[in-house]
Amino acid sequence: MNSLGGDGTDLYENLFGTTEYVHCLEEMFYRGILDDSTDTFCATLNILMYTMLIFVATLMVIQFLASMMYICPRHRTYTEEDVMSPVMIMVPCYNEGDNELRKTIKSVLNTTYPDENKVLLMVADGVVTGNGEDMSTPEHLANILGFDIDEFEDDTFEYDCIGVIHTKNRARVYHGILQKGHKFLKYIAVVKCGLPEETTTSAKPGNRGKRDSQLIIMGYYNRIHYGRELTELDSAIQRAMVDLNLQADMVRFLMAIDADTRVDTMSITHMVYGMDKKEKVLALCGETKVDNKSSSWVTMIQVFEYYNSHHLKKAFEAAFGCVTCLPGCFTMYRIIADDGTPLLPGDGVLYEYSRNDIETLHEKNLYHLGEDRMLTTLLLKHYADRTLTFVPEATCWTIVPHTFRILLSQRRRWINSTVHNMFELLKVNTMCGVCCVSMKVVVFIDLIATMILPASFCYAVYLLFLVFVEDLPVSKVLLILYGIIMGVQVVVFILRSRWEYLWWFSVYFIVGLPVFYLILPVYSFWNMDDFSWGKTRAVGGSAVNNALADDDEASEYSEKERLFKEGDGGRTSSS
Repeated sequence: MNSLGGDGTDLYENLFGTTEYVHCLEEMFYRGILDDSTDTFCATLNILMYTMLIFVATLMVIQFLASMMYICPRHRTYTEEDVMSPVMIMVPCYNEGDNELRKTIKSVLNTTYPDENKVLLMVADGVVTGNGEDMSTPEHLANILGFDIDEFEDDTFEYDCIGVIHTKNRARVYHGILQKGHKFLKYIAVVKCGLPEETTTSAKPGNRGKRDSQLIIMGYYNRIHYGRELTELDSAIQRAMVDLNLQADMVRFLMAIDADTRVDTMSITHMVYGMDKKEKVLALCGETKVDNKSSSWVTMIQVFEYYNSHHLKKAFEAAFGCVTCLPGCFTMYRIIADDGTPLLPGDGVLYEYSRNDIETLHEKNLYHLGEDRMLTTLLLKHYADRTLTFVPEATCWTIVPHTFRILLSQRRRWINSTVHNMFELLKVNTMCGVCCVSMKVVVFIDLIATMILPASFCYAVYLLFLVFVEDLPVSKVLLILYGIIMGVQVVVFILRSRWEYLWWFSVYFIVGLPVFYLILPVYSFWNMDDFSWGKTRAVGGSAVNNALADDDEASEYSEKERLFKEGDGGRTSSS
């Protein structure tokens, strides 16, 4: 175009129209012909990316709307009839010390639920001394609860356990009443002490794992409600219940908490009320908060993550009656239905949960690392007409990993067991919904999202680099979608007037995202064949004892593989 705005072709040809000039210009400036045709591969990737982002953003909005149904009421009063149901509070412990155990027991004692209607069941998983402790966990329990640990040293009771090297175990049973001022707490302590030969060959005599501790009480109630013959250990627990003026067949609810968990004073009341007002509720969980928020940057990045996982994800799942993970640190189960049908200790759930033929990598991730998730999956599978829900009013506080090394160990177990449990959930055909609009689709999307999380994070970082460094124009649709995905997570706590979470969200967004979206998933997937509990379960004592403890865990798997190669599949009896 010339200065007058007309066509300048004639002027150009008059000045440079010869072949020599054109050839000279091409040598100086020619780079190629612009290919403006659409690349099919790139177009397909863009369509897939936008489809996935739109689906995720839509799902986040639906989760947000569903979570609004679970805003805690400001005040709720309870009648005397609301707190009449007997409750057993089970606390499995392993290597915890005095501080953790005392805090947990004190919090149960101080709950407002009537003292005569609750009983504490402590299950010590072996005679184990925690790292830095001068006494074993059973000795700490004796010191706190006030029983003499040597009084019944020779009175041990046998039961069938899960394991490869040992399929039998022995335990001691203590019971009594802890009196503190005007409050009292009935308690039963089960100490797994192991077979006689374990005292010299194992650094952790009696240790069989958390699932075995859960199966002790599940098996006990199974035999009680089905009228079957009790084991030696069952009979000892039954005698303790009678001495404490409790009827086993009248205990309707089992509350499970961890030994480092501090429950709110109203937590049991809120949970029992949630069970009683809806008979179809099979199990429910409350909100777990971080107790050591400011211990280190590692604990700080977990505060918002815990809040978000409860008030967004669990609240959304609860709206459809199928919470896919009931945490073992704070959950209440219904033992029997109103018509007397056993639920948690029912034959179907107990049979599958007590499996002792765990062979494949998939099964080991399910049963050795993710027992709480697996139990939830079994409940969804066997009781399609019942619901698993979330009660935001019930709260507890737990100690989270304070060093990055411990966080790696914990999340390796959580992430790998989550992935494998999602595969199991996809087999459950009774989850609510129809065709593409169902919880099964949500589980499938969660599974895919978990597996591509590191790649998605790297792509997002690369996109930011192109936008802010290379000045790449970015689609407004893309910005809107990312804004929705992050924005609903902020609105969730703003509408609940939890303004302090603005700070915790900032810490999570700046420091936590690369940890939770990249480092932890990559580390977990790389170590998917590691079935140890890592640094979260360090045992105290000498280096020799620690080596023995590690050998105990390793020898169980090596013995299982030996049996499998010999042709019997390593199958042994289970409880």
